[in-house]
Amino acid sequence: MLLAIPFQSAAGATNGIELKQLVRQYLPGCALQPATAAKPRALVSATGETLGLMSAARENSQPRKGAGYWLTPTMAFLSKQRIAVASAPDAAGVIQLLHVIWRGPDFVKERIYNAIPCDGGWVVEVGHDSVKYPGVVPAMPPYELLVDDSGHVAQIRERCYPFRGSARVYGDTVRSVYEREMKLNGGVNYPQEVVKELAKEWEKEKAQKTANQKK
Repeated sequence: MLLAIPFQSAAGATNGIELKQLVRQYLPGCALQPATAAKPRALVSATGETLGLMSAARENSQPRKGAGYWLTPTMAFLSKQRIAVASAPDAAGVIQLLHVIWRGPDFVKERIYNAIPCDGGWVVEVGHDSVKYPGVVPAMPPYELLVDDSGHVAQIRERCYPFRGSARVYGDTVRSVYEREMKLNGGVNYPQEVVKELAKEWEKEKAQKTANQKK
């Protein structure tokens, strides 16, 4: 299943109104402060944890060495909120919420979000709107939503490399290639080698899914 889900909003054009809409939909236990402002300064969880929106807009993703993921404080905050994800539009909506907080609504309106189910959760690919950006524009690295047995998000993280398959296969492949390449030549060829190995693993995973569907 591959769904192209453009950002759609019935709200107005300001950051605050569009953010309020997404918070109301995906974070019913959170509140924007101050609640009456067009551009709130903070997002407060039910447990009192605060995400400063000005600092969130200035975040830079930090990689976990050898793990193949980029992480930010906003991803960590959202991961704690037990967001319910029951469908591909929900999975895409969570990343749209992340991007509205981080980059603003105009950024989201120019992207297409593809939510793909995988073992353990969802992979959400983010590409440019081909109408607004004709030609070949590199897509952003995909995001990964790990979902628990009750259908709530357990962790949000961004993959450093393209891969549509499961979190387990992605993580195992990245770690094994990293360890191998560090031993061989200090990791000089790691980026290109991990991309090649991930492509092979995706072909295997696709073949396995096809075989399972025929049973």
